[in-house]
Amino acid sequence: MKKIFLAILAASALVSSCAKHKSPILIERGIKEDERNYDVVQEGFGIDPRLKKIFLQGYIAEGMNKNMVSLLWGPADQESEDRLVWDYINAETGELITRLKWEEVDPQKYKGADWTNASKLIEIQGDPYGGSPPPPNVDDEGAY
Repeated sequence: MKKIFLAILAASALVSSCAKHKSPILIERGIKEDERNYDVVQEGFGIDPRLKKIFLQGYIAEGMNKNMVSLLWGPADQESEDRLVWDYINAETGELITRLKWEEVDPQKYKGADWTNASKLIEIQGDPYGGSPPPPNVDDEGAY
């Protein structure tokens, strides 16, 4: 039952993100704020508590998996052939908003964690907040 609900949730996130595809504010492309809590609290077993907190605030951070980022920002506008680079583009200007670089991970290494798509975010280029203002708890170096 849980898997069916998650599939429906992911599908609705993709549909809603496509409808808002033109938004230069990436958080507007993903799931709604009230849905984030369900995903991370009910289905986030094994995810680093720091990443859960950042996810709940609507931001991404290095160490997240593709599933978490897709839920927050929707699908990438462009992907590299190996699917290890995602670009989010401002549809109105054609300019890059944010580029994400991924590393393949061995799911056996992270037992108990949800490593959907078996990749970990290792680098954020461009706007690390995806068009949103920085969170209030970020220091001068951009660390949470």
